[in-house]
Amino acid sequence: MKLPRLKLSLNIKPLLNYILIIIVTSLFLATIFVALPLTEKFVSKASYNLTLKNGTYWSEEFVISATDTSVQSLDSIRDIFYKRLSGFGVEEISTSIIDNKIHITITSSKDKALVKELLANRFAAQVVTRKSDVNFENSGDQYAYIYAKNYDATEWDRSDFRNVYITKLKTSSGNQSYFAIFKLWPNKTEAFNSFLAKYNGQYIGVNLDGFVTPYLVDTTQKIFATPVSTEDAQQIKVMSLLYNSGLIQTDCTIDSEKEITVDTPAIDYVGVSIAIIASIIILYTYLVISKNIEKGRALKAVLATVLAASLYISFLKIFNVPIDLNYLAIEAVLLVLTTYVLSENKDPHFYIELFLLILLSSIIFLTSGSLKQLAQDTLLLAALSKVCLIVSGWYLNKIKKI
Repeated sequence: MKLPRLKLSLNIKPLLNYILIIIVTSLFLATIFVALPLTEKFVSKASYNLTLKNGTYWSEEFVISATDTSVQSLDSIRDIFYKRLSGFGVEEISTSIIDNKIHITITSSKDKALVKELLANRFAAQVVTRKSDVNFENSGDQYAYIYAKNYDATEWDRSDFRNVYITKLKTSSGNQSYFAIFKLWPNKTEAFNSFLAKYNGQYIGVNLDGFVTPYLVDTTQKIFATPVSTEDAQQIKVMSLLYNSGLIQTDCTIDSEKEITVDTPAIDYVGVSIAIIASIIILYTYLVISKNIEKGRALKAVLATVLAASLYISFLKIFNVPIDLNYLAIEAVLLVLTTYVLSENKDPHFYIELFLLILLSSIIFLTSGSLKQLAQDTLLLAALSKVCLIVSGWYLNKIKKI
């Protein structure tokens, strides 16, 4: 007699869905927990403080004089200084020309010493050659190779190069180090190569405001690159701005510096967070009651808003990115509005998204300081909101099926 065969039908798909939902929910809750105010009070092994700019702002007025006091020269210098400062991310910049002097008022959370470098240095780069009557091997004068007085000027200066790109290159020892690569205008390449050929195997240099960076000419090299004496990322950014923000044609001097008291209003981070959360709940409750939005869409929008805000604030906390609470509150409001608009997910909203992208991109490229930073953050939050809406929709559909 044959025993009947038992057929086991085991469907593990629902179990896997349960596990997946549990994992995703745990990640959601962990992100929200990190983003909540005062998380650091409940976690002793990790620091989740929000780094605030509010106490780091300083303000100062610089008065700068130039050898050439013509209107055209002063306007050009002022524009170059403004371009340098805005490129460095200085939040507030005010410039004026009074009595043939440039007045620049700055309010910023950036390092004051680095900001001052952008104003104190002309960075009039010029290629120079060694004087024949100077002994550069003299042990009694170890710094002879640095001073511009020991070199002869050549016809080649910063105007012959379209830009100066600072990046890491491999050194002769095999290590990586920063170099400033001088990129020639195409019509200057042949003449400059002929100039270098005269000094093949010899040292020349680049004079920057009286100090020379030596360069050993090797015509087998296809680039003209001088070493940079720092590895600090902020210093590298400053040097890049000094090289590439325009050519100052005359000597400049900072005549005076005047400190200005910064009145930074105190803002309660906890209070702001509670107000934002309450605003989200009240807004969507009203929209549902007034039937201006479907319950499903409202739930998805709320979840996406909370998730996007949590991810953003968690990123700021974990990587210690300085943030201004004033702008964080504005960004939170813009996030709520953006998520609400994007949550409808209809064809006409493609044009709204395109318009938002063009608007924010234009603000980023055409403005500077705080407005530029706000636009950059808003663009990031808009993209994050779109992703979170997709994730929220998927998550809610999974919950319904379970």
